[in-house]
This record gives sequence, structure tokens and C-alpha cells, in this order.
Amino acid sequence: MDDKQTTISKSIQTHIDTKATQTLLGICSGLMADATLNNKEISYLQTWLAENKNVTNTWPGSAIASRINEIMADGIITENERSDLVSMLSEISGNYFHETGSATIESPTLPIDDDPSIFFKNMTFCFTGEFMYGTRANCERVVLRLGGMPIDNVTKKLDYLVIGSRISPMWANTTYGRKIEKAVTHRESGTELAIISEQQWFQAIADAARG
Repeated sequence: MDDKQTTISKSIQTHIDTKATQTLLGICSGLMADATLNNKEISYLQTWLAENKNVTNTWPGSAIASRINEIMADGIITENERSDLVSMLSEISGNYFHETGSATIESPTLPIDDDPSIFFKNMTFCFTGEFMYGTRANCERVVLRLGGMPIDNVTKKLDYLVIGSRISPMWANTTYGRKIEKAVTHRESGTELAIISEQQWFQAIADAARG
């Protein structure tokens, strides 16, 4: 396949993936119309994602699929899991998450790197904020599985600060806002610390899984 054909093929695939993501967001929006989820609706969404695997290769489909598979792994949907999934889908479908990378429309501009190279093996990661992916412990387990090292504090030796998507509009005045400010200070002093979004982090996980 020559370069022109490759470019056309990639363009077609991108269009297909974009349409699939738009369909997923429409489904989520419809399911969240009454702000509740019953077991049949969760099962339907899991089946749709399984039948449209391409959409799970990119954000937010990857995060939704991961969360639903985790919830359904034991065959029991607890009320806490249901409530958390409702919150996640509501934020994704109702707050322009697919356009901004943030679950809050009015969140301030974050000092996130535009196009960071993200590696895991022997790299250190610090997580701050609340994550669509799940608890911070869940995020840390993923990093460990890929050969990285999660740490609790921002230091000059930190490689990546990952900011959760459930960002508060008042993030600068929160505890995790101070972590972000400290990371910015270190970065401006010349360290190679990268500040990345949950979306970028999750996409790197998906890329690592495919690679």
C-alpha cells in the first residue's frame, strides 16, 4: 500500500471511529435521560461495546468499557457501582467531555502538555484529583502492571503527574491544585516532568496494550 492509499485508509478509519464515538455518546445521553441505570441497560451497553470494539480503543469508549467490564466481572452490580457508573456516564455525555477532556465545562485551563511521549517501564507516576477510570489505587495498579512506579508526592524526580478528569472548577484552591502548581514550578525550573491528563494517560495504556 503506497503513502496515498495509507493516508486515505487512515482517514476513513478515523471517520468511522469518530462516528462510533458520537454514537456511543448518544447512547450514553439517552441512557442518562432519567439519571438512572437498570441492569438491562448496563448489560446492553456492555454488549454494544463488545460489538463495536473500535470505539474502545480511544477515549472515552476505552474508559467506559473498562469500568463496565470491571463492574460486571463478578456478575453482581452493587448500588455503589451503579451510582458511580451513572455519575461517570452523566459527566461524559452531559458536560462536553469528548471535546474538552475535562468532565466540567467551566474548569479552568490546566497546564497539561500538548503532545507528551508517555512510557511506563521504570517511570514514576503521581495521580491527583478524581478519575473516571476509578480509584487512585486502581490507577496505580495499572502503572505497576506496566512496569512503572506510582508515588504519592510531586518531586523533581517525578516523570508524570496525571490529572483526573473529574476536575473541580476551583481546582487551584484544592489540595490537588497545589500538586499541580508544584509540578509546574518543577517543570519551569528545567526538569523533564510531564503534566498529563487522564485522557492522555488512558490512551497511552491502550497503546501499550496493543503494542
